[in-house]
Amino acid sequence: MNRRTTTFPVAIATGLVAVLALGGCGAAEGSADRPLVGVAMPTTTSLRWIADGENVKAQLEDLGYDVDLRYAENDVPTQVSQLQGMIDAGADLLIIGSIDGTALKANLADAAAKDIPVISYDRLIRDSGDVDFYATFDNYRVGVQQATSLLEGLGVVDAAGERTSAAGPFRVEVFAGSPDDNNATVFYEGAMDVLEPYLADGTIVVPSGETDFETIATEAWDPKVGAERMTRLLSSSPAGDEPLDGVLSPYDGISIGIIDVLKGDGYGSGSTPLPVVSGQDAEVPSVKSVVAGEQYSTIYKDTRQLAEVAVAMGDALLKGEEPETNDVTSYDNGVEVVPTYLLAPQVVTSDNYARVLIEGGYYTEDELR
Repeated sequence: MNRRTTTFPVAIATGLVAVLALGGCGAAEGSADRPLVGVAMPTTTSLRWIADGENVKAQLEDLGYDVDLRYAENDVPTQVSQLQGMIDAGADLLIIGSIDGTALKANLADAAAKDIPVISYDRLIRDSGDVDFYATFDNYRVGVQQATSLLEGLGVVDAAGERTSAAGPFRVEVFAGSPDDNNATVFYEGAMDVLEPYLADGTIVVPSGETDFETIATEAWDPKVGAERMTRLLSSSPAGDEPLDGVLSPYDGISIGIIDVLKGDGYGSGSTPLPVVSGQDAEVPSVKSVVAGEQYSTIYKDTRQLAEVAVAMGDALLKGEEPETNDVTSYDNGVEVVPTYLLAPQVVTSDNYARVLIEGGYYTEDELR
């Protein structure tokens, strides 16, 4: 979840976000010759979402649109209120990164009644027939990549993904994302499909026995919630238990919290190395951790590209054209299959971070020092 915008330095963008996040502000209004686009994002507590919002805003403005960008700070009623304000102000298009993918049905029904198209941004909005298009990354593949990188870090598979002779058993705990985010379930399904054969044959064991989604989900993707669960898992381990070899973590913020707890428990010093820990979003703290040899991997999702896809979809809709999609079968939101454009995620480790993130222009060397 992190990328400074192509237009504003990080410090300025963050200051703008602080102003735009205020739920009590009146909604912006488009001018007669500049259509208004409402952009609703979930939170500024994740660096990634700050980048998404500012990238979408900057690209829309470059095309001549007025933009009302709001952050709801992971509070569903605030996001509902913000969206209603955008609709009431006469928004011509809504781009929504939802907090709770099932909580916006009334907003979307009102938008549909006023012929306002809706693009679901990264997180699929569920249980509504009023979602026009969906822009996201291949979320199942994200889960596959997280689990595969975990196995590679453990030495169970090689760089080509082929099984090695390592027999284990390797002790691994499993974490999942927020239960109100459809993506979290898809990440989990992708990861568990990879891990299941190794769990079945005993190559991997889960000491806590906790693997079902409801038990291992992390409410609101909150690093504190993840850290608390990691603390509980460690404290409930019988004395003399072997140390953990790995942790499947779904998101960088949770990964950093888990690593902090592990280090506080003696991992990463003496004869007890840190477990192999996965992540997602290539946030700066986690990339630094990867470079330092602590977090093993993260999944890079170029938010600049996601913004480009969503903005291109919106621009096409506002011009009466058909947006480009590349998946019209996979994303059933419970009411309809939403036409989707999928982007490809990429695994980042200490071996390739410079090539992927620095040479790719996502970060500078100074940002990762």
